[in-house]
Amino acid sequence: MKLRSGVSLWTLLVFTALLKNARAECHLEENCTAESLTTLRKTVTTETTVTLPNCSLSTGNLSGNGSITHLTPGAVYQINFHCRNCCKEVTMKPEKVNNLDVTDITTSSIFLNWTKPNGNSSFYRVNWTDGTKTNDTNVTETYINITDLTAGVQYTVNVTAVGDDHVTEGASVSVSNYTKPERVGNLKITGFTTSSISLNWTKPNGNSSSYRVQYTDGTETNNTSVTQTYINITDLTAGAQYTVTVTAVAHDGLTEGTSVSVSQYTKPEVVRNLTVSDFTTSSISLNWTKPEGNSSFYRVQWTGGDIHDSVNVNETFVVITGLTAGVQYTISVTAVALDRLTEGQSDAVSQYTKPGEIENVNVSSSTTSISLSWTPPPGQVSDYKVEWDNSGTPMTRFTSNETSALLSDLIPGTNYMITITAVAGPNKTKGDGRTLSSFTKPEVVRNLTVTNYTTSWIFVNWTEPEGNSSFYRVQWKDGNVSESDNVTEAHKNITNLTPGVRYNITVTAVAGDNHTEGQNSAVSHYTKPGTIENINVSSSTTSISLSWTPPPGQVSDYKVEWNDGETPLTRFTSNETSAVLSGLIPGTNYMITITTVAGDNQTEGEPFTFTYITEPAVVKDLTITKVTTTSVSLNWTKPEGNADQYRILWTTGENPFRNTTTTETSFTIRDLFPGFQYNITVTAVVGQPPKEGGETLNTTFTRPDKPENISAVPGTDDLIISWTLPRGRVDDYVVNVSHEDPSYSYSNSTRTADTTANFADLYPGRIFAIVVTAVAGDFHNSSDSSSFATVPTPPGSIIFSQRNVSSLHVEWTTPVGMEGAPNISYHITYQDDGREIGTDSTDNNTELSSLSSGTFYNVTVQTVGPQNLTSTIVHNSTFTLPHPVQQLEARPKNTTSITVEWTHPQEYKSYYNYSVQTYYETGAQVESKNISNNFTDVTGLEPGSKYNISVTTIAAPGSESTVKWTSSYTMPKAVTNLTADPVNTTAIRLTWIGQSNPNLSYLVEVLQDDVVLGNDSTVDETYTFYSLEPGNLYIFYVYTVVAGVKSARETTQSYTMPEPVHNLTAIGSTTNLTVSWIAGSGKVSSYSVLLCKDSQLVKNATDLSNTTTNKTFMDLSPGVLYLVKVFTKSGNLENPANVSNATFPNPPGPIIVESQTVRSIKFSWPLPVDMNHSQCRFNVSSANGHNQTQNTWFLLDNLTSGSPHNISVVTVGVWNYESTAVTAENYTRPYSVTNLTETEITTDAVTLVWEQPEVRSDYTYLVQVSNGSFDIISKNESVTNTTVSELLSGSNFSFTVTTRTADGTKADPVTVSYFTRPFSISGLVAETLNTTAINLTWMKPLEYKDDYKYLIKTTGCPSKNTTHAEEMVVISGLQSGTKCTFCISVMAANGIEGKENCTSQYTRPEPRLPSISSNGSNSSVVVSWTRPPKGNIEFYKVYLNSTSGFLDGPVELNTNDTFYQFENLSAGTLYSAILITCSGPFNASSEYVTNATFPNPPGPIEIQEKMTSSIKFNWGEAPQMSGRSFHYQVTIKPSQGGGNITTTATNHTFASLPSGTSFNISVVTVGVWGFVSRRVYRNMVTTRPLSVRNLTETPGEVSVAVNWTRPDEYKESYRYNVTWQRSDGANNASTKIQSQTEVTINNLDPGSSYNISVTTKTSDGTLGAPITTSTCTKASPVKDLTCTGPNTTNAKVILHWTKPNGRYSGFTIRVNNGEIVHTTGTCCDHAVSNLLHNTVYKLTVETQSCGKPSNPETVSCKTGITNPPRPNSCQSLDVKEEHDRFSFKIEHSMLNSSNGPITYIAVLVTSDAPENDDLKEYLGKTYTEWKEKKTPVYLATATNSIAKPQSKEDRIVVGNGSKWKGYTNGALNSNREYQYAIAIFTGLELQQQEGLVDINSSLVSITGFCPVVKLPIDPAVIGIAVGATLGIFCVLFLVLIGFIVYWKRISKKETSDIQIQSMR
Repeated sequence: MKLRSGVSLWTLLVFTALLKNARAECHLEENCTAESLTTLRKTVTTETTVTLPNCSLSTGNLSGNGSITHLTPGAVYQINFHCRNCCKEVTMKPEKVNNLDVTDITTSSIFLNWTKPNGNSSFYRVNWTDGTKTNDTNVTETYINITDLTAGVQYTVNVTAVGDDHVTEGASVSVSNYTKPERVGNLKITGFTTSSISLNWTKPNGNSSSYRVQYTDGTETNNTSVTQTYINITDLTAGAQYTVTVTAVAHDGLTEGTSVSVSQYTKPEVVRNLTVSDFTTSSISLNWTKPEGNSSFYRVQWTGGDIHDSVNVNETFVVITGLTAGVQYTISVTAVALDRLTEGQSDAVSQYTKPGEIENVNVSSSTTSISLSWTPPPGQVSDYKVEWDNSGTPMTRFTSNETSALLSDLIPGTNYMITITAVAGPNKTKGDGRTLSSFTKPEVVRNLTVTNYTTSWIFVNWTEPEGNSSFYRVQWKDGNVSESDNVTEAHKNITNLTPGVRYNITVTAVAGDNHTEGQNSAVSHYTKPGTIENINVSSSTTSISLSWTPPPGQVSDYKVEWNDGETPLTRFTSNETSAVLSGLIPGTNYMITITTVAGDNQTEGEPFTFTYITEPAVVKDLTITKVTTTSVSLNWTKPEGNADQYRILWTTGENPFRNTTTTETSFTIRDLFPGFQYNITVTAVVGQPPKEGGETLNTTFTRPDKPENISAVPGTDDLIISWTLPRGRVDDYVVNVSHEDPSYSYSNSTRTADTTANFADLYPGRIFAIVVTAVAGDFHNSSDSSSFATVPTPPGSIIFSQRNVSSLHVEWTTPVGMEGAPNISYHITYQDDGREIGTDSTDNNTELSSLSSGTFYNVTVQTVGPQNLTSTIVHNSTFTLPHPVQQLEARPKNTTSITVEWTHPQEYKSYYNYSVQTYYETGAQVESKNISNNFTDVTGLEPGSKYNISVTTIAAPGSESTVKWTSSYTMPKAVTNLTADPVNTTAIRLTWIGQSNPNLSYLVEVLQDDVVLGNDSTVDETYTFYSLEPGNLYIFYVYTVVAGVKSARETTQSYTMPEPVHNLTAIGSTTNLTVSWIAGSGKVSSYSVLLCKDSQLVKNATDLSNTTTNKTFMDLSPGVLYLVKVFTKSGNLENPANVSNATFPNPPGPIIVESQTVRSIKFSWPLPVDMNHSQCRFNVSSANGHNQTQNTWFLLDNLTSGSPHNISVVTVGVWNYESTAVTAENYTRPYSVTNLTETEITTDAVTLVWEQPEVRSDYTYLVQVSNGSFDIISKNESVTNTTVSELLSGSNFSFTVTTRTADGTKADPVTVSYFTRPFSISGLVAETLNTTAINLTWMKPLEYKDDYKYLIKTTGCPSKNTTHAEEMVVISGLQSGTKCTFCISVMAANGIEGKENCTSQYTRPEPRLPSISSNGSNSSVVVSWTRPPKGNIEFYKVYLNSTSGFLDGPVELNTNDTFYQFENLSAGTLYSAILITCSGPFNASSEYVTNATFPNPPGPIEIQEKMTSSIKFNWGEAPQMSGRSFHYQVTIKPSQGGGNITTTATNHTFASLPSGTSFNISVVTVGVWGFVSRRVYRNMVTTRPLSVRNLTETPGEVSVAVNWTRPDEYKESYRYNVTWQRSDGANNASTKIQSQTEVTINNLDPGSSYNISVTTKTSDGTLGAPITTSTCTKASPVKDLTCTGPNTTNAKVILHWTKPNGRYSGFTIRVNNGEIVHTTGTCCDHAVSNLLHNTVYKLTVETQSCGKPSNPETVSCKTGITNPPRPNSCQSLDVKEEHDRFSFKIEHSMLNSSNGPITYIAVLVTSDAPENDDLKEYLGKTYTEWKEKKTPVYLATATNSIAKPQSKEDRIVVGNGSKWKGYTNGALNSNREYQYAIAIFTGLELQQQEGLVDINSSLVSITGFCPVVKLPIDPAVIGIAVGATLGIFCVLFLVLIGFIVYWKRISKKETSDIQIQSMR
């Protein structure tokens, strides 16, 4: 057996014995104390003395000299110091702990453990610190969990072993570690692209240094570290789902907190290589390359024609069907991520569907041409391609959407194969061709040729046929008429022919017998066609439409040439007499030449040349840049092409367009109306006369005007708001109302089209801020904020809460809805002595004082709210209380009656009554009666009872004085019917029946166990004892007491109610319910517990002991609500307590999986047992959240595919109690793989890739390969690709891929089939045969199979593919002169190709016949040619020569060139050219072609003079034409009978022309060969129009209506320039273009003179002579006419107005329709005087000017007032005197209202009249100042003569003590003389603070002092002496009464009150 440190038990026993022996010898002496013993040096195993090195030490069997070694660390030893003969107890230092290590950390704790050190230790001291705060603790175990730490903080922990003495410590061991940081908060995605995701989060609680961000797409995981709380993760895969995890890291860079994750898909990339792979008449097939990164499917959208549709596909191809033939469709493809929501950027492609096949082809032919016509196919066609071939050179032409074609220049007698193909779009997409064949007629003559021709003859010659002939029969036919002639020569000139007609000419050799004819020889030729006439031209922006009248004869085609000065262009119209020149530059002048062409497409007539301008293009980007109430600023982008200026038009849609022009690309339209929607168009204009392009429209509203004049009609709960709009219009108004107050915050708004709005349900008496916002379109303008108050509601009913003899305390409740309303006050009025007195209060009460006692008062109260609005009045009336009676006495009259007497109260009124009431001493009333006398007898009383008698003065019912009392007594009786009833747990109520004696009282006592607990005295017949103990039995005694004498006692007893239990609880399980409680205070005899369900008793437990505190009910039903009642019992009383609770429900049965899909799992479970299923439901918990259901199944949907999903189901019973949970886990099915396709196929291997929707890291894929019906390969893959090798070349294999989850759940398998590739050929050789054919040969491939075919791809001549089975082929139909590349690949049965083997070879080039033309140039010719339709030429060589030889060349040109222009040539010279085509090693040469240059054109035409009937002009001489023969041809159109004028001069005059007519004048130079130079034009030269007639004008205020008669020779295109300007030149002249003969000129200045002229204007702007007139506009009325009537001595009104618009010369003012007329030349006010005061006048003002006066403006105005006339003498006034006042009545004759209504009458009083006659200064003096001798005169009172008109009964009283404003009508002294003066006011103004008359502002007149008034003596003075004597006697009498009472009290001592002590 071993103990510490490996010491054996035997050694320990021996050591212990030695130690005991040593201790037996050891004793602590003085020399072993700390003072005398040297210091000990201790280590863990050695003890050493420092200062006594030679002292012998020992302990047990260990000893040493100066030190002892091999001691046990941490142990306690008794050390003997032999040199001192003593011992000392020493503890050795413990060893350090071992292996200190941190084994676990959290955010708030660190767990450490260590190994016990060698030796001994009693415990361990653990100390830890974070550098700021230090803590420590002691543990006995070798581990500790330190908690309550801060997250992310570094803690240093020290562990120290402590020795067996619990004090001595060893060396510490430290370890440092960080706590885990907390989780980051609010991690969320802030943005994402195809390659990046941005996130942010909030810093976690505690500390952290950085954040580790990990992101993974399920395949690749990356980490990064940031210090910010955000990151942008880049370089991500497009369309991939990334899971991003953010973890907070502590400052050590290692310690990490709990991670937080979030997932997001990146956007997919754009699909690649989007191409159209095939198309038909009704479908388009596309394919594309999967975008980089990931995607789930593709959204394909297409639009074209009337179709707009879309579809979602998983493959990288799609076939769109149901399309229209020949229509261009735009198709976009967008990749969508695996979440099926996140979309990438779209890629788009456009494609035409194939046009349909043409039908019903009609064919006709001649010897050299074939004519075709057909029916167009269904759908759309832009062009038709006609191809024909005679097994020689194939030819092609396009018909420009015409359904006919003429194939000319054909070889006679040849069979032609003709193909007609419909083409869609710009000659790109072709339909299926319709092929037919036709023959030309055979050749009929040999060498029959036409050598010359004109419009009317054809000259033919021929070669004689072999053999002999007698003559020739020449026949010619134009298709209708056939003629013939016989000639002997080999030529014939056929005359009298029709222009432009094709003539078929046959020549037949006739034998000598003159009738034997050989084979006919025939030739066809056209005569020259005529020149066109009557050209009509119209244009658009990029095209010019032409039409003309065909010339006499026939025309097969028209050649239209046009030139904008740079590039000449040509087109043919296919015999149509119209043409549309498209692709032109907008706004450009084009020179156009139309030449007739005969049916051979070569024979041309004389050209017709003119110029025309295309319409300008529409302006672009028309935008509104700024909008105000009256202006709109625009800018736009210059249109394509040319534009000289821009026309801007605008209108509201309700008025005509207004317009202007500008050369800038911006403009501000002004003078608009606010709030209107304007349609604004901008049109580009070019040329003269101006030509306008299409309109560009923009629409905007002007900003509305700000609403003004906000007003309101207030109600108590509503405001009716109204306003005006100064100008313009609005769509509607938004009215906002708000109120901000701590007690009531309100905000509301409404929208209305009216200028009123009603806000209801407002709080009364509040001020609301009103803002009205006008809204027009998207613009709004808000009014200034206005404040309006609602009317306050009236106060509640008036309550007289307190009344006394001289005051009423009036109260009322706060008005309804005005609680907390600010600035609310109340106005109170009441009538006193016939006058109304008012006062104000801010509280809900007031005190009406200084009232008369016992007097009737009517009081009114109304609420005064903000803006001085007042409510309706509420009123109530009452009497003040009368004074009580005086000297009340009661004395017994007999045993049953008492006599009562008193004196009348103070201020006695005759209508007073008295209420005499007699009461028992208990308060019960015996008798009550009302009398009017001051004495009465009370009878019918009981003997020996005390009665209290009260007497009350009654002024009116409810108005009674205070009560005066007296009393008397009778004898009492004992109580009866004593009962005791418990009131509650601590109170018992006693009741009894006593006597009806007011002197009786009752003594009550309570006892318990014969001990009196308390007593009390009462006068009631009931008494309640409180503070008793619950559940105890008490005994009660009751005595009747009269004058201290008790009656016999009555006894009863009762229990107090027991106290119910406390803290009653019911806690249960599924079948048990435990009820527990705490006993209440007091006594309890027993408990009963009842258990109920649905009001029915289920179980109970009765008579439980009073110590029971719980009860458990077993075998209950699960999920049921129970009611528990616990009754506490004491005696016969019980007190219940209730509690309800439910048992827990049983759990459902085990969960079963019914079905599963990729997105859902359907679970079900059995119902819980032993439960009412109608009372339970189920909570289903999953990762999707919590759901509650009544069903026993649940569909867990919206899941991720192929993932495990957990579900938990609990039963929810009564009170939402939940059972234990039943759980299950299952996988959803994974999605099948998509886009299973090959990425590489070789001869022996196939590489497959696929996509897995919602991929999981644990997915695997089963790949199976079969050849026929059996598998040959099966393998598993964990990635979405695989390579299957060792396959046979050129063979078919099936590949099946099935997705599997970790538990083996499979998706639906997906199968594809592919062939391996075959091997390639060898030995390929190519040999050129001719211009269109090459021969190819080669050898078979390896592993050749019989079903192999060879795919020959020909590229470059042109591209085409053919398939052959043999090893040799001739490739024909190639393009001539082209390097062709041939690639041959082997195709297996499914068409898969092996590796290509390629070679290249040239075909021979074909020669091209050029044409040469000068194109109207005088110094150059253009040699042009067409590229071969199917051939190719690598380069050209062109030679040019004249009669002097080669001038230039050869010129070598590239294959793209189709012309070359030779410059610096001589005009009018013939030139010949030859063209050589070259391709590879081959070339071919053409024949020569010839043409000539044109002459130079004349100089520009200058118009020298235009008159109404002639135009004179000249032009410059044609330059560099000296030495050449030429002349000028002058043309005017429309022709005036002269046709073309030929002249050698350079000027001309056309006369006798109609007026106002436009002419086009042109001049050309006519040179050699009749070549005509470029025509010089002067278009639209117009003769001046005649002037208008009969010009008249009608002026208005701001407008003038102008009328005139049309000029002679009027034309519908005429317009009129109406120009006007102020006669003084104050403004610029304005012009309006008008088509009618009347116009109204608006926006003129009123009252101004204008000069107006009307000028006839032609459509091109040519003006006639102007006709002028002058007029003056009507004057404008004055504005804002107002008037005021000042209070002046001379009555007058002052008019003021705002200056009228325009000009004026003066103003006329009329009073009362002309009674008074004033004229003034000044503006803008005028005073009309000498009027009557206080009188209403009607005044009108007219503005005068140079024209008619304005309309009158009228206003009504009232004159002011002034001081009233001084009243007449007051000698005759009726004056009445009293001792302290006097009164008088005003005579109405004194009141003269001629200077204004009399408003107030005031009285000045004096006892010493001053000498100053002006008494006005005393109007501000008061009674107080007069009493203080500060003034001799004061104003006593004033009355409102308007509110209270005088009557016979109304008198003005002086001295009655009333108050008015700041004045007091104080009492006068009796027996004194006074004088008074009367002040009459028409205007009374008061000072705001003092309420005194403002003598400077008031209008008043004052009489002189009236006669002296003498007051009588005060009658009260006479009664003073009598009153004093009576007073002395009363005092003596009261002293005597008091002495008697005192004597009776001391002679008979009463018993003291009974003290009630505590009853507990």
